[in-house]
Amino acid sequence: MSVELWISILAGAVGLAAPLMLAGVGESFVERAGRINLGIEGMMIMGAFVGVFAASLGGPLIGLIAGAVTGLLLAVIMNLVVYGLHANEIVVGLAITMLGLGLSTYLFQLWIPSGVTNVSVSTVPKLAIPLLSDIPFLGPVLFEQSPIVYVAVLVLVAAWAAVRFTRFGLQVRAVGADPASAALRGVRTRGVGANTLLIGGVMAGLAGAAITVGSIGSFTPGITAGRGYIVLAVVIMGRSTPVGVALGALLFAFLQSFSLLAQSTSLQLPSELYQTLPYLVTLIVLVVTSRARAARLLRSGLLG
Repeated sequence: MSVELWISILAGAVGLAAPLMLAGVGESFVERAGRINLGIEGMMIMGAFVGVFAASLGGPLIGLIAGAVTGLLLAVIMNLVVYGLHANEIVVGLAITMLGLGLSTYLFQLWIPSGVTNVSVSTVPKLAIPLLSDIPFLGPVLFEQSPIVYVAVLVLVAAWAAVRFTRFGLQVRAVGADPASAALRGVRTRGVGANTLLIGGVMAGLAGAAITVGSIGSFTPGITAGRGYIVLAVVIMGRSTPVGVALGALLFAFLQSFSLLAQSTSLQLPSELYQTLPYLVTLIVLVVTSRARAARLLRSGLLG
């Protein structure tokens, strides 16, 4: 394959990784607090729909904000049911996902009835960083991206700093490690868990809007294509750390970008294989990392 094709594949991978990084950062807070949010897929697709709808009225920035607010509202509902009604968070998360998938399709059909041309909105324009974008090979890959990519990098750095240096980050780690001990030290464990779910909801909704408003410019039912579950896998692979989340997101995004562009090359492979490759490799890496983690926990338990 030519150098130009590899530049396109890598640049596409960086762009595709941004929504996964955003949602992954939110979920990493949730899992560090000892919780899990299986409603990411529903939050993302609702954020994707509301983002396009709002962008059609007020532009891309309004669409991104609306997507984040949508994720926040779904997270508030999840908190009320989990902490207020003491429902099982796994069941509630799956219900949020089913609600998001069904409601987004229903609202889209009300907005764009069958037979009516789909609405396209202006996407966030790419931003070429002066001088850096002129660097051979790396310039087009890293420094001619959507501002959403740069925001995702800043969010990763901010998340790392928050977990490492702030009181909230310390509380999150304490609650995730030993909630009983954290409660004895005066940490409001329920409040910390609820706040992490809110962070996760905002980031998932923003990630959904980043898919539609950030690059595609339109909405179709099922547009997130299981990325919410990929986010869960990415966070597990990355051990809930910002660097790990970034690497996991880039791995999946690279495979997805490769599967989209490699079909135009001389590699004569079935298109179905290209489509399943990102998910298959992600599953394999997830299994390997999970087994390695389990082995380490087992050894530490035996040594302890």
